[in-house]
Amino acid sequence: MVRNILIAVCAFLFVACSKDTESKLFGKWQLQQVEASGTIQETDTVYFNFEHSLFMYQIYFPAVDSFLHCYGYNVMEGDKTLLLELISDPRPVGKFLPYTDWDSTKRTYTIDKLTSKQLILNSEGKTYTFRKF
Repeated sequence: MVRNILIAVCAFLFVACSKDTESKLFGKWQLQQVEASGTIQETDTVYFNFEHSLFMYQIYFPAVDSFLHCYGYNVMEGDKTLLLELISDPRPVGKFLPYTDWDSTKRTYTIDKLTSKQLILNSEGKTYTFRKF
């Protein structure tokens, strides 16, 4: 009897403490730098927000103290592939894309690193380094 209770408690703790990719991704991430062809560009005005299957891309404009954002969806394909899709809400995606480096409403990223404090994504020859905000 005691053995079964001990096994149940250990199993519960294991499940409660495990952190899968989706739960680590959950929250707001601030882009710190973009590396492309050996050139590093520092930034702090772009945010990726993840909540379950929902996604929001935010851009902060300090000169006018204002945010521009676009909603969408995120889908995990395995443990290392992240598909992001922007939708026309609240404005057409076509008006938001020129402020990004995306050339379509969908973008696939490879997750190079994901911890509770850091996210490193790769897409189209660029490496994006985020910090948990």
